[in-house]
Amino acid sequence: MTARADVVVVGGGIVGAACAYYLCAAGLDVHLVERRFPASGTSRACDSLILLWDKTPGADLALAQTSAALWADLAEALDFDFEYARRGTILLAEDDEGMAAGQATAKAMQAAGVRAEVLDGGGLRSLEPNLAPDLAGGVLFPDDAQVDARRATLALLSAAQGRGLTLHTGAEVVAIRRSPGGDGRVCGVETRAGDVATDAVVCAAGVWSNDVARLVGVELPIRPRKGHILVAARVPGLIRHPLLEGGYVSTVQSATEDLQVALVAEMTASGTLLLGSSRQFVGFDRSVSLAVMRAIATRAVRFLPSLAKVKIIRSYAGLRPWSPDHLQLIGPLPGVPGFYLATGHEGAGIALSPVTGRLIADWVLGAELPPVAAEVRPDRFDLAVGIGESGDTDGPPSPNPG
Repeated sequence: MTARADVVVVGGGIVGAACAYYLCAAGLDVHLVERRFPASGTSRACDSLILLWDKTPGADLALAQTSAALWADLAEALDFDFEYARRGTILLAEDDEGMAAGQATAKAMQAAGVRAEVLDGGGLRSLEPNLAPDLAGGVLFPDDAQVDARRATLALLSAAQGRGLTLHTGAEVVAIRRSPGGDGRVCGVETRAGDVATDAVVCAAGVWSNDVARLVGVELPIRPRKGHILVAARVPGLIRHPLLEGGYVSTVQSATEDLQVALVAEMTASGTLLLGSSRQFVGFDRSVSLAVMRAIATRAVRFLPSLAKVKIIRSYAGLRPWSPDHLQLIGPLPGVPGFYLATGHEGAGIALSPVTGRLIADWVLGAELPPVAAEVRPDRFDLAVGIGESGDTDGPPSPNPG
Protein backbone atom coordinates (compact mmCIF):
# COMPACT_ATOMS: atom_id res chain seq x y z
CA MET A 1 0.00 0.00 0.00
CA THR A 2 1.17 3.53 -0.74
CA ALA A 3 -0.68 5.19 2.16
CA ARG A 4 -2.36 4.41 5.47
CA ALA A 5 -5.53 5.92 6.99
CA ASP A 6 -7.93 5.28 9.84
CA VAL A 7 -10.85 5.70 7.43
CA VAL A 8 -11.25 5.97 3.66
CA VAL A 9 -14.33 7.81 2.38
CA VAL A 10 -15.34 6.92 -1.18
CA GLY A 11 -17.14 9.78 -2.94
CA GLY A 12 -16.45 13.51 -3.12
CA GLY A 13 -20.01 14.80 -3.21
CA ILE A 14 -21.75 16.63 -0.40
CA VAL A 15 -22.48 13.46 1.62
CA GLY A 16 -18.91 12.20 1.34
CA ALA A 17 -17.60 15.65 2.24
CA ALA A 18 -19.79 15.74 5.36
CA CYS A 19 -18.60 12.27 6.38
CA ALA A 20 -14.99 13.36 5.96
CA TYR A 21 -15.59 16.55 7.94
CA TYR A 22 -17.13 14.85 10.98
CA LEU A 23 -14.62 11.99 10.95
CA CYS A 24 -11.75 14.48 10.87
CA ALA A 25 -13.42 16.53 13.60
CA ALA A 26 -13.36 13.38 15.73
CA GLY A 27 -9.57 13.24 15.35
CA LEU A 28 -9.33 10.41 12.83
CA ASP A 29 -6.82 10.22 9.97
CA VAL A 30 -9.11 10.32 6.93
CA HIS A 31 -8.47 9.92 3.21
CA LEU A 32 -11.20 10.73 0.69
CA VAL A 33 -11.02 9.19 -2.78
CA GLU A 34 -13.02 10.68 -5.65
CA ARG A 35 -12.94 9.31 -9.18
CA ARG A 36 -13.19 12.78 -10.77
CA PHE A 37 -13.19 15.96 -8.67
CA PRO A 38 -15.23 17.24 -5.70
CA ALA A 39 -18.91 17.87 -6.43
CA SER A 40 -18.51 16.49 -9.94
CA GLY A 41 -21.70 14.41 -9.80
CA THR A 42 -25.13 15.03 -8.29
CA SER A 43 -23.86 17.76 -5.96
CA ARG A 44 -23.38 20.16 -8.86
CA ALA A 45 -26.63 19.21 -10.65
CA CYS A 46 -29.27 19.85 -8.01
CA ASP A 47 -31.26 22.52 -6.24
CA SER A 48 -30.17 24.05 -2.94
CA LEU A 49 -33.03 23.55 -0.49
CA ILE A 50 -32.92 22.31 3.10
CA LEU A 51 -36.56 21.34 3.62
CA LEU A 52 -38.43 20.04 6.64
CA TRP A 53 -42.06 19.96 5.50
CA ASP A 54 -41.54 17.39 2.75
CA LYS A 55 -40.30 14.82 5.30
CA THR A 56 -42.53 12.15 6.82
CA PRO A 57 -43.00 12.52 10.60
CA GLY A 58 -40.82 9.97 12.34
CA ALA A 59 -37.23 9.08 11.47
CA ASP A 60 -37.29 11.04 8.21
CA LEU A 61 -38.30 14.30 9.86
CA ALA A 62 -36.20 13.75 12.99
CA LEU A 63 -33.06 13.37 10.89
CA ALA A 64 -33.96 16.48 8.89
CA GLN A 65 -34.51 18.56 12.02
CA THR A 66 -31.16 17.53 13.47
CA SER A 67 -29.44 18.18 10.17
CA ALA A 68 -31.04 21.62 9.76
CA ALA A 69 -29.60 22.61 13.14
CA LEU A 70 -26.19 21.28 12.10
CA TRP A 71 -26.32 23.34 8.88
CA ALA A 72 -26.93 26.48 10.94
CA ASP A 73 -23.92 25.61 13.11
CA LEU A 74 -21.75 24.94 10.05
CA ALA A 75 -22.69 28.32 8.57
CA GLU A 76 -21.16 29.91 11.67
CA ALA A 77 -18.18 27.57 11.99
CA LEU A 78 -16.83 27.26 8.44
CA ASP A 79 -14.72 29.98 6.88
CA PHE A 80 -15.72 29.13 3.29
CA ASP A 81 -18.96 30.95 2.39
CA PHE A 82 -21.49 28.50 0.97
CA GLU A 83 -24.41 30.95 0.71
CA TYR A 84 -26.45 29.61 3.61
CA ALA A 85 -29.68 31.55 4.03
CA ARG A 86 -32.78 30.78 6.08
CA ARG A 87 -35.45 32.33 3.88
CA GLY A 88 -38.16 29.79 4.55
CA THR A 89 -40.22 28.13 1.83
CA ILE A 90 -43.84 28.39 0.73
CA LEU A 91 -46.00 25.41 -0.15
CA LEU A 92 -48.44 26.55 -2.84
CA ALA A 93 -52.06 25.37 -2.98
CA GLU A 94 -53.50 25.55 -6.47
CA ASP A 95 -57.12 24.93 -5.45
CA ASP A 96 -59.33 24.18 -2.43
CA GLU A 97 -58.32 20.53 -2.40
CA GLY A 98 -54.67 21.53 -2.37
CA MET A 99 -55.39 24.03 0.39
CA ALA A 100 -56.91 21.32 2.57
CA ALA A 101 -53.86 19.15 1.99
CA GLY A 102 -51.58 22.06 2.84
CA GLN A 103 -53.44 22.68 6.08
CA ALA A 104 -53.05 19.02 7.00
CA THR A 105 -49.32 19.21 6.29
CA ALA A 106 -49.05 22.34 8.44
CA LYS A 107 -50.85 20.63 11.31
CA ALA A 108 -48.61 17.56 11.14
CA MET A 109 -45.47 19.67 11.03
CA GLN A 110 -46.59 21.86 13.92
CA ALA A 111 -47.23 18.73 15.99
CA ALA A 112 -43.62 17.72 15.32
CA GLY A 113 -42.23 21.10 16.35
CA VAL A 114 -41.88 22.64 12.88
CA ARG A 115 -43.17 26.20 12.54
CA ALA A 116 -45.85 26.66 9.88
CA GLU A 117 -48.16 29.56 8.98
CA VAL A 118 -51.25 28.89 6.86
CA LEU A 119 -51.87 31.60 4.25
CA ASP A 120 -55.15 32.38 2.50
CA GLY A 121 -55.08 33.76 -1.04
CA GLY A 122 -54.61 37.33 0.11
CA GLY A 123 -51.90 36.42 2.61
CA LEU A 124 -50.06 34.44 -0.03
CA ARG A 125 -50.06 37.32 -2.52
CA SER A 126 -48.91 39.77 0.13
CA LEU A 127 -45.75 37.68 0.46
CA GLU A 128 -45.43 36.77 -3.22
CA PRO A 129 -47.27 39.35 -5.38
CA ASN A 130 -46.11 37.85 -8.69
CA LEU A 131 -47.88 34.54 -8.20
CA ALA A 132 -50.92 33.66 -10.30
CA PRO A 133 -53.95 35.46 -8.79
CA ASP A 134 -56.22 32.39 -8.70
CA LEU A 135 -54.18 30.30 -6.25
CA ALA A 136 -56.13 29.22 -3.17
CA GLY A 137 -53.36 29.93 -0.68
CA GLY A 138 -50.35 28.22 0.81
CA VAL A 139 -48.26 27.50 3.89
CA LEU A 140 -45.13 29.36 4.95
CA PHE A 141 -42.42 27.27 6.63
CA PRO A 142 -40.06 29.97 7.93
CA ASP A 143 -37.24 27.69 9.10
CA ASP A 144 -36.38 26.08 5.76
CA ALA A 145 -33.04 27.17 4.33
CA GLN A 146 -30.85 27.21 1.24
CA VAL A 147 -27.19 26.56 0.48
CA ASP A 148 -25.15 26.38 -2.69
CA ALA A 149 -24.54 22.62 -2.81
CA ARG A 150 -21.29 22.83 -4.76
CA ARG A 151 -19.85 25.53 -2.50
CA ALA A 152 -21.07 23.65 0.59
CA THR A 153 -19.23 20.54 -0.58
CA LEU A 154 -16.03 22.55 -1.03
CA ALA A 155 -16.53 24.27 2.33
CA LEU A 156 -16.79 20.94 4.16
CA LEU A 157 -13.76 19.54 2.36
CA SER A 158 -11.72 22.66 3.01
CA ALA A 159 -12.52 22.53 6.72
CA ALA A 160 -11.74 18.80 6.80
CA GLN A 161 -8.40 19.41 5.08
CA GLY A 162 -7.66 21.94 7.78
CA ARG A 163 -8.06 19.05 10.23
CA GLY A 164 -5.85 16.66 8.31
CA LEU A 165 -7.98 15.23 5.50
CA THR A 166 -6.03 13.84 2.56
CA LEU A 167 -7.98 14.27 -0.68
CA HIS A 168 -7.33 12.08 -3.71
CA THR A 169 -8.95 13.13 -7.00
CA GLY A 170 -8.94 11.13 -10.20
CA ALA A 171 -8.86 8.07 -7.93
CA GLU A 172 -11.54 5.64 -9.07
CA VAL A 173 -11.89 2.68 -6.69
CA VAL A 174 -11.18 -0.64 -8.40
CA ALA A 175 -11.02 -3.03 -5.43
CA ILE A 176 -11.70 -3.27 -1.72
CA ARG A 177 -9.18 -5.46 0.07
CA ARG A 178 -10.35 -7.74 2.86
CA SER A 179 -8.36 -9.65 5.45
CA PRO A 180 -7.77 -13.26 4.43
CA GLY A 181 -9.56 -15.70 6.69
CA GLY A 182 -11.20 -14.62 9.92
CA ASP A 183 -14.13 -12.25 9.57
CA GLY A 184 -13.13 -10.77 6.19
CA ARG A 185 -12.76 -7.25 7.54
CA VAL A 186 -11.81 -4.57 5.04
CA CYS A 187 -8.11 -3.77 5.08
CA GLY A 188 -7.55 -1.50 2.13
CA VAL A 189 -8.80 0.36 -0.93
CA GLU A 190 -7.22 0.09 -4.37
CA THR A 191 -7.69 3.02 -6.75
CA ARG A 192 -6.35 3.91 -10.17
CA ALA A 193 -4.20 6.56 -8.48
CA GLY A 194 -2.78 4.37 -5.71
CA ASP A 195 -3.78 2.30 -2.72
CA VAL A 196 -4.68 3.13 0.88
CA ALA A 197 -4.50 0.66 3.76
CA THR A 198 -7.36 1.10 6.23
CA ASP A 199 -9.65 -0.74 8.63
CA ALA A 200 -12.74 1.30 7.72
CA VAL A 201 -14.32 2.30 4.41
CA VAL A 202 -17.31 4.65 4.04
CA CYS A 203 -19.20 4.31 0.77
CA ALA A 204 -20.72 7.73 0.00
CA ALA A 205 -20.80 7.44 -3.77
CA GLY A 206 -24.45 8.38 -4.32
CA VAL A 207 -26.01 6.63 -7.31
CA TRP A 208 -22.65 4.96 -7.96
CA SER A 209 -22.61 3.32 -4.51
CA ASN A 210 -23.59 -0.01 -6.05
CA ASP A 211 -20.37 -0.03 -8.05
CA VAL A 212 -18.44 0.18 -4.79
CA ALA A 213 -20.63 -2.26 -2.85
CA ARG A 214 -20.27 -4.88 -5.59
CA LEU A 215 -16.55 -4.92 -4.87
CA VAL A 216 -17.40 -6.60 -1.55
CA GLY A 217 -20.04 -8.87 -3.10
CA VAL A 218 -23.19 -6.95 -2.20
CA GLU A 219 -26.00 -5.52 -4.32
CA LEU A 220 -27.71 -2.42 -2.92
CA PRO A 221 -31.37 -1.44 -3.50
CA ILE A 222 -30.26 1.94 -4.90
CA ARG A 223 -31.53 3.19 -8.26
CA PRO A 224 -30.67 6.43 -10.09
CA ARG A 225 -33.65 8.80 -10.34
CA LYS A 226 -33.15 11.56 -12.85
CA GLY A 227 -34.09 15.18 -12.28
CA HIS A 228 -33.92 18.27 -14.49
CA ILE A 229 -33.37 21.88 -13.50
CA LEU A 230 -33.81 24.97 -15.67
CA VAL A 231 -31.90 28.17 -14.97
CA ALA A 232 -33.78 31.34 -15.89
CA ALA A 233 -32.13 34.68 -16.53
CA ARG A 234 -31.91 37.15 -13.67
CA VAL A 235 -35.35 38.31 -12.56
CA PRO A 236 -34.76 40.54 -9.52
CA GLY A 237 -37.65 40.57 -7.07
CA LEU A 238 -39.78 38.00 -8.89
CA ILE A 239 -39.98 35.77 -5.81
CA ARG A 240 -39.01 36.36 -2.20
CA HIS A 241 -39.09 32.79 -0.94
CA PRO A 242 -38.40 29.41 -2.53
CA LEU A 243 -41.73 28.10 -3.83
CA LEU A 244 -42.96 24.51 -4.15
CA GLU A 245 -46.37 23.30 -5.19
CA GLY A 246 -48.22 20.98 -2.84
CA GLY A 247 -47.98 18.05 -5.24
CA TYR A 248 -44.19 18.04 -4.88
CA VAL A 249 -44.36 15.64 -1.93
CA SER A 250 -46.32 13.04 -3.88
CA THR A 251 -43.65 13.05 -6.61
CA VAL A 252 -40.96 12.47 -3.98
CA GLN A 253 -42.80 9.60 -2.31
CA SER A 254 -44.02 7.93 -5.49
CA ALA A 255 -42.17 4.98 -7.02
CA THR A 256 -43.80 5.23 -10.43
CA GLU A 257 -41.63 4.74 -13.48
CA ASP A 258 -43.42 7.55 -15.34
CA LEU A 259 -42.20 11.14 -15.56
CA GLN A 260 -43.41 13.38 -12.74
CA VAL A 261 -43.13 17.16 -12.68
CA ALA A 262 -43.91 19.59 -9.86
CA LEU A 263 -43.00 23.25 -9.45
CA VAL A 264 -39.90 24.17 -7.48
CA ALA A 265 -38.67 27.76 -7.88
CA GLU A 266 -35.81 29.34 -5.97
CA MET A 267 -33.65 32.39 -6.37
CA THR A 268 -29.88 31.99 -6.24
CA ALA A 269 -27.48 34.44 -4.61
CA SER A 270 -26.54 35.71 -8.07
CA GLY A 271 -30.16 36.51 -8.93
CA THR A 272 -30.87 33.70 -11.39
CA LEU A 273 -33.92 31.50 -10.89
CA LEU A 274 -33.71 27.71 -10.57
CA LEU A 275 -36.81 25.88 -11.79
CA GLY A 276 -37.72 22.24 -11.26
CA SER A 277 -38.51 19.61 -10.57
CA SER A 278 -38.77 16.35 -12.45
CA ARG A 279 -38.43 12.72 -11.43
CA GLN A 280 -38.04 9.69 -13.66
CA PHE A 281 -36.26 6.35 -13.75
CA VAL A 282 -34.12 6.22 -16.90
CA GLY A 283 -31.00 4.47 -15.65
CA PHE A 284 -27.80 6.49 -15.75
CA ASP A 285 -28.86 8.73 -18.64
CA ARG A 286 -27.96 12.31 -17.68
CA SER A 287 -28.84 13.93 -20.98
CA VAL A 288 -31.23 16.87 -20.99
CA SER A 289 -34.67 16.21 -22.48
CA LEU A 290 -36.46 19.02 -24.33
CA ALA A 291 -39.84 17.44 -23.50
CA VAL A 292 -39.05 17.47 -19.77
CA MET A 293 -37.79 21.05 -20.00
CA ARG A 294 -41.08 22.08 -21.59
CA ALA A 295 -43.07 20.29 -18.89
CA ILE A 296 -41.15 22.09 -16.14
CA ALA A 297 -41.48 25.45 -17.89
CA THR A 298 -45.22 24.98 -18.39
CA ARG A 299 -45.71 24.21 -14.71
CA ALA A 300 -43.60 27.20 -13.70
CA VAL A 301 -45.59 29.61 -15.88
CA ARG A 302 -48.83 28.29 -14.35
CA PHE A 303 -47.72 29.63 -10.96
CA LEU A 304 -45.56 32.56 -12.11
CA PRO A 305 -47.15 33.87 -15.32
CA SER A 306 -44.52 36.54 -15.98
CA LEU A 307 -41.95 33.77 -16.52
CA ALA A 308 -43.45 33.29 -19.98
CA LYS A 309 -41.29 36.23 -21.12
CA VAL A 310 -38.09 35.19 -19.31
CA LYS A 311 -35.29 33.39 -21.12
CA ILE A 312 -33.91 30.04 -19.99
CA ILE A 313 -30.13 30.43 -20.09
CA ARG A 314 -29.16 26.83 -19.36
CA SER A 315 -30.43 23.50 -18.08
CA TYR A 316 -28.93 20.36 -16.60
CA ALA A 317 -29.90 16.96 -15.25
CA GLY A 318 -28.65 14.99 -12.27
CA LEU A 319 -29.24 11.59 -10.72
CA ARG A 320 -30.64 11.04 -7.24
CA PRO A 321 -29.84 7.82 -5.29
CA TRP A 322 -33.34 6.43 -4.67
CA SER A 323 -34.10 3.95 -1.88
CA PRO A 324 -37.26 1.76 -1.97
CA ASP A 325 -38.56 2.85 1.46
CA HIS A 326 -37.50 6.50 0.97
CA LEU A 327 -35.07 6.31 3.88
CA GLN A 328 -31.31 6.45 3.66
CA LEU A 329 -28.84 3.61 4.19
CA ILE A 330 -26.50 4.89 6.90
CA GLY A 331 -24.34 2.56 8.96
CA PRO A 332 -22.42 -0.72 8.79
CA LEU A 333 -22.90 -3.13 5.92
CA PRO A 334 -23.86 -6.52 7.37
CA GLY A 335 -21.35 -9.26 6.69
CA VAL A 336 -18.50 -6.91 5.79
CA PRO A 337 -16.85 -5.61 8.99
CA GLY A 338 -15.41 -2.15 8.60
CA PHE A 339 -17.55 -1.22 5.59
CA TYR A 340 -20.14 1.55 6.11
CA LEU A 341 -22.82 2.96 3.83
CA ALA A 342 -23.88 6.60 3.52
CA THR A 343 -26.21 6.59 0.54
CA GLY A 344 -29.84 6.42 -0.60
CA HIS A 345 -30.68 10.08 0.07
CA GLU A 346 -32.65 10.63 -3.18
CA GLY A 347 -33.51 14.35 -3.18
CA ALA A 348 -32.47 14.99 0.44
CA GLY A 349 -28.72 14.63 0.13
CA ILE A 350 -28.11 18.32 0.72
CA ALA A 351 -30.47 18.57 3.66
CA LEU A 352 -29.29 15.39 5.37
CA SER A 353 -25.56 15.42 4.65
CA PRO A 354 -24.49 16.85 8.05
CA VAL A 355 -26.51 14.38 10.11
CA THR A 356 -25.30 11.57 7.86
CA GLY A 357 -21.70 12.56 8.45
CA ARG A 358 -22.20 12.74 12.19
CA LEU A 359 -23.92 9.33 12.32
CA ILE A 360 -21.12 7.77 10.29
CA ALA A 361 -18.52 9.22 12.67
CA ASP A 362 -20.45 7.78 15.62
CA TRP A 363 -20.60 4.36 13.96
CA VAL A 364 -16.88 4.30 13.16
CA LEU A 365 -15.91 5.48 16.64
CA GLY A 366 -18.30 3.10 18.39
CA ALA A 367 -19.98 6.05 20.09
CA GLU A 368 -23.50 6.02 21.51
CA LEU A 369 -26.03 6.42 18.70
CA PRO A 370 -29.37 8.25 18.80
CA PRO A 371 -32.45 5.99 18.53
CA VAL A 372 -33.20 7.27 15.03
CA ALA A 373 -29.99 5.63 13.76
CA ALA A 374 -31.71 2.24 13.95
CA GLU A 375 -34.29 3.37 11.37
CA VAL A 376 -31.69 3.92 8.65
CA ARG A 377 -29.44 0.93 9.28
CA PRO A 378 -28.67 -0.88 6.03
CA ASP A 379 -29.53 -4.26 7.56
CA ARG A 380 -33.24 -3.47 7.32
CA PHE A 381 -32.77 -4.79 3.78
CA ASP A 382 -31.61 -8.27 2.88
CA LEU A 383 -28.26 -7.37 1.39
CA ALA A 384 -26.75 -10.86 1.34
CA VAL A 385 -26.96 -11.14 -2.44
CA GLY A 386 -24.16 -13.08 -4.07
CA ILE A 387 -22.52 -11.71 -7.20
CA GLY A 388 -20.96 -14.07 -9.72
CA GLU A 389 -18.02 -13.40 -11.98
CA SER A 390 -20.33 -11.85 -14.56
CA GLY A 391 -21.87 -9.51 -12.02
CA ASP A 392 -25.28 -11.22 -12.11
CA THR A 393 -27.30 -11.28 -8.91
CA ASP A 394 -30.03 -13.45 -7.51
CA GLY A 395 -32.49 -10.57 -7.64
CA PRO A 396 -33.03 -7.19 -6.00
CA PRO A 397 -32.89 -6.86 -2.24
CA SER A 398 -36.16 -6.61 -0.36
CA PRO A 399 -36.96 -5.06 3.02
CA ASN A 400 -35.97 -7.36 5.85
CA PRO A 401 -39.16 -8.25 7.76
CA GLY A 402 -37.09 -8.62 10.92
